[in-house]
Amino acid sequence: MRRQQASVLGFFFISLLLLAAYYFLQSPYFGVSQVTVTGISLIKEEEIVRLSGIQPGENILRLDQNRICEQLRFHPQVEDVTIQREFPSTVQIQIQERKPVAVIGQAGVFVLLDRQGILLRKLDSLYGIPLPVITGVQAPLNVGPGQVVSADGLAAGLKLCQEMPPTLLARVGEIHVINSSRLVLYTTDSIEVRFGPPDEIAAKSQALLDILDQWMKNGSTPKLNYIDISSAKSPVVKPKEETKISTNAVHPAVAHPTTRTAGKTGAAGNGH
Repeated sequence: MRRQQASVLGFFFISLLLLAAYYFLQSPYFGVSQVTVTGISLIKEEEIVRLSGIQPGENILRLDQNRICEQLRFHPQVEDVTIQREFPSTVQIQIQERKPVAVIGQAGVFVLLDRQGILLRKLDSLYGIPLPVITGVQAPLNVGPGQVVSADGLAAGLKLCQEMPPTLLARVGEIHVINSSRLVLYTTDSIEVRFGPPDEIAAKSQALLDILDQWMKNGSTPKLNYIDISSAKSPVVKPKEETKISTNAVHPAVAHPTTRTAGKTGAAGNGH
């Protein structure tokens, strides 16, 4: 008798749970009415919402969060995604964007790359793009958005973009890759900087900042032939029509150039 009563009670509770589950899964109270997107600065919110596939009124309990995350990761500028449900009817999508660090050429146009060398998108122009242009390398034609660009010497240029202090990188218009162990920079003031291999980046960067700041203290930027910081411990400054001198004797009385073009690409007119 007790066994029969237990069976009846068990059936009753299971039925109750099934009815409750059916109610929650079908109730319009849990229909999605709002999708919010955070963490974006480069991607449009409506683009993320569209790619998520979340439909207005779709039951929030039935959302396949793994599927939504996978769909969004197909976007070339999305590095990671987190989905949160805020009951009863709001879905929050948190995006971690791939941040562009440099520009390179591809068959006559320019493209943005992130720190891993992933091609993010093509650019109509360099105007307003405050990033250095890496020259001496090209993105292959068969590489599209979301794919990794493989080119000899590119990793050296990207390493420099990642490790150089932002205050100094903002003054670099072009990074020319001669080979993976020989880089030449051009500042936004058209100063050639012989960087050498992409090592001791912190020390070389500080040496370069010290040299540039030393000239600017006098209210002028020198007409330099080049700055050589391939050895961080013994940097060399070569003014135009002057003999090679050390940074301890930088000539103070050279006129400031009136333009801000950079290097061989003229890329520093792009918003530095």
